[in-house]
Amino acid sequence: MGHCLRRIGTSAALLALAACAGPKPKAVAVLHYQHVANAHEIRFTNPIPLSAALYRVGYLSPVDSQGFWAIFVLCNVDVNEHAQRGFHYSVNGFRVRHEGKEYGGLPPYSLRYQGQLDLNNTGDTMPILDAVAAEIQEGPPEQVFHSGFYPDLNYRFAIFVPKALANYAGEELTLTYKGQPAILVGNGKPPSDLHAVGGTAAGVAAACVPPSP
Repeated sequence: MGHCLRRIGTSAALLALAACAGPKPKAVAVLHYQHVANAHEIRFTNPIPLSAALYRVGYLSPVDSQGFWAIFVLCNVDVNEHAQRGFHYSVNGFRVRHEGKEYGGLPPYSLRYQGQLDLNNTGDTMPILDAVAAEIQEGPPEQVFHSGFYPDLNYRFAIFVPKALANYAGEELTLTYKGQPAILVGNGKPPSDLHAVGGTAAGVAAACVPPSP
């Protein structure tokens, strides 16, 4: 249990204690992250072909003007010494949770191509996800972390939030993980709000900063 409580703040430690001592499965790992940005448009260095458009698409924006991509950086991973099979990290396992709802994946007809009337369909899901990852993502899509502490990872990824979040004022969003039990702890820094990222647009923070006191 002492290992489970290592390297996290007091309030997070209480949460870890509850997770470790309760009847639910013990957390395999503690993941520290930073919510670095909310981006309202993704631009591609090289325009991509998509089935729903007769042209190569140079940028995407949400159909809902209040939608955005929440961009996160995984700072470090601390895997329980009793995790025999380690922790299986998959970038597709992360979700944003806000007021009881979870967001992740790419719903059809939620993105507009280059400001036109063309919208994404299910056949374009994987090409879009791959293209966004090529612009935003840092680090491997999957990795197995065995017992131990892994600092300074700086694995970056984006999660699409297709519409406005109720009562959201730009603060750090809660990140969750689907799969093995894990405790996720944000560093408390609010994200930047960016009109666009990728291609020739503004850059995005690529490394975590120390947590807020």
